[in-house]
Amino acid sequence: MMKHARLNRSQAGILCTLVFAGASILLGGCSKAMAPTFTAMGVREIEHHKDRSVIEFSIQATNPNKEPIPLKQIRYRVEIDGVEVFSGVRSPQTTLHTYSSHVFKLPAVIPASALSDSESVSYLIVGTAQYVPPGRLSEVLFDAEVRVPEAAIELSGTINTGN
Repeated sequence: MMKHARLNRSQAGILCTLVFAGASILLGGCSKAMAPTFTAMGVREIEHHKDRSVIEFSIQATNPNKEPIPLKQIRYRVEIDGVEVFSGVRSPQTTLHTYSSHVFKLPAVIPASALSDSESVSYLIVGTAQYVPPGRLSEVLFDAEVRVPEAAIELSGTINTGN
């Protein structure tokens, strides 16, 4: 005579999580979608105060895929002449359509002292952008925080300070 083992809720929850995670790992490798890419398009001062400036970086995101890719959240930091002066989290609130590009803005509040020493300063933006790869399963895995892909952002350029 064979006895059937019963799982309590905790064990069942763990088993479901393991099965779901295993399936996501196996199926996650099936996606041939490429990550979006990012290019610096420009920078401008949008506010100026005695002790700080609000700088806005224009970033072009490009989708190299035949399916749309929603951009969800960007975590980034800004360096001026090699010194970190700002970090933030922003939602670009956009979906990159098939084989297309979209420009969005990343703001940064920069201390006036970081911009006042010369006519121009070098900037570096480093961060990651969370995105949802094409496919219904990818959306489910993203929403469940099982698979949250990130694309690297590393952009550099010069800010003309006018000093």
